[in-house]
Amino acid sequence: MGRCIRAGALAVITVGVLAGLATGCGSAPRQAATAAGAATAKGSPVARGRDLYAADGCAGCHSLDGTRLVGPTWKGLAGSRVRLSDGRTVAADNAYLARHIVEPNAFTVQGYPGEVMAESIQSLDLKHKPADVAALVAFIDAAR
Repeated sequence: MGRCIRAGALAVITVGVLAGLATGCGSAPRQAATAAGAATAKGSPVARGRDLYAADGCAGCHSLDGTRLVGPTWKGLAGSRVRLSDGRTVAADNAYLARHIVEPNAFTVQGYPGEVMAESIQSLDLKHKPADVAALVAFIDAAR
């Protein structure tokens, strides 16, 4: 049964990524540059987060312009209230964002498939890369 669930999650990821590509995910680097316009200093956390967003595949699931993809958009996410699949509503503050990045299954956002992000980022080992997590949080904050 576990294999069936994993195969199903993989199918959801594949379909979602393909759908994202078909609907304009290719514009993600342009979106990233726009959202991180405040990052003028090379090496700033926001610039590093923008680079990670593009290089680590975040752009395949999270838009910066409000477009719905496999995962929630990052536009306006920081500081907002997020409804979880268990009915709770939580603040998308820096602590929530950081924890969700390193433990995606701790929170499943209502209307989005669970376990997709955890499987997608497992190889990135972000739990052991706090500087990368902080950079991603800074970039998400800039996507307001």
